Amino acid sequence: MVLAALPSYGVLILLVMSTGLCILAFLLLRAQRSALQSTSIQPSKAEVDTLFRFMPEGYVGLDAQARILEVNENYLMMTGYTRKQLVGRYFKEIIVLHEGEDFGQHLKQIEDEHSQLFETTHRCKDGNLLYLEVSITAVQAHPLAYMCFYRDISKRLKAESALQHSTDLLRYVIEHTQSSVAIHDRNLRYLYVSQKYLDEYHIPDGKAIIGKHHYEVIPDLPEKWRQVHRRALAGEVVRADDDAYERSDGHTEYTRWECRPWYEESGEVGGIIIYTEMITKQKEIEVELRKAHDYLAALISHANAPILVWDASFVITHANKALADLLDLSTDQVIGKQLGTLFSFVPEDDVREIFQQLEVSKELSNKEMEIPSAHGPGRTVLWNAAAVKGSDASGWFAIIAQGQDITDRKKIERANRQQLDELKRWFALMTQREDRILDLKGEVNELLTELHRPARYESVKEDTV
Repeated sequence: MVLAALPSYGVLILLVMSTGLCILAFLLLRAQRSALQSTSIQPSKAEVDTLFRFMPEGYVGLDAQARILEVNENYLMMTGYTRKQLVGRYFKEIIVLHEGEDFGQHLKQIEDEHSQLFETTHRCKDGNLLYLEVSITAVQAHPLAYMCFYRDISKRLKAESALQHSTDLLRYVIEHTQSSVAIHDRNLRYLYVSQKYLDEYHIPDGKAIIGKHHYEVIPDLPEKWRQVHRRALAGEVVRADDDAYERSDGHTEYTRWECRPWYEESGEVGGIIIYTEMITKQKEIEVELRKAHDYLAALISHANAPILVWDASFVITHANKALADLLDLSTDQVIGKQLGTLFSFVPEDDVREIFQQLEVSKELSNKEMEIPSAHGPGRTVLWNAAAVKGSDASGWFAIIAQGQDITDRKKIERANRQQLDELKRWFALMTQREDRILDLKGEVNELLTELHRPARYESVKEDTV
């Protein structure tokens, strides 16, 4: 066997099979040839063919004019050609040159540098393009001038393209997410950043900060944040829902954030991801709402008129002392109770009328109600109510009602009515008396007339004429 006859070539073939280091194999081959030439021992063609046959790469040998002299089976398998279709052809007929590329000039550079490693594209027999990594070495072995070793990198390029697509997709998703996101490496250099993050931190150019250190971009971060970064780089997930920090200009910002590590394939921490939501505006709104709430609560609590609020399930959520006093209860005994429980004394017909009016018009106007009391006479209250609408324009989430104690006014009205009735009665009596006097005067006049005497009451006489 060839391997047994030439142990040195056997070692060379095993090296090629196990590592694919073709250039190293070629250098060893040249050294082997030089040593054999000095001892007048030449390797046979079969031995060289064996070397090329076991080689995992494609091989093409060119002469000085870049015509193909020899080609191995692997290259033929890669491209779909036969040896007869390639040998003797100019090599540039099957390679794809880039725009402006000079193939002859490229070979001259290889000859000057002795060898080059680069990526290239060949056109297969079926017209498809084959992406290759090639190592070309210039040799002085007439007629052989160039030895070209090719490795198919199509799968690698496809994987790289898929990886690049995934990277671009990740960048696109992060940039356009509605959340504020920044991804850093273990040295806190920016890798990815969302537009929301740029807007919230007033950073004008997102591309300009990629690769920059986080503290260079935002230099006024407080020490507690730097501690958070160190903890996350140590593998801890740190978060806060309402965090305030003061900027160098004295302005206070509020954030909701989470800082967590991300990991390399090896399992080591590769960097950190910071999710941030700037809630300064929400905090300002909350403060204003709290002030408004406290103001309204104070108005309700200290109002002299009875006020109560109930929700959609008819549970009383707010009530003031005036209402509690009206019901002979404490405020704690009112809040949280069902509306129907506290106002069970109201007739069912009145209840239906009240809630029907609220359902239709979302308000109640001037509804009188008698409130009984266990400690004395009851009170008369005039109620007005309105629904508080929620986000759904067709619904409501609360109703606020305010009462006006009109007991004293009702007493005055009753007294006035009694006085008026009394006046009417006296007026009727007086009117009847006047009519009777007139009748009597008329009768006197009639008697005097019968006696042929002059009438005594001229006014009555005039009225009867």
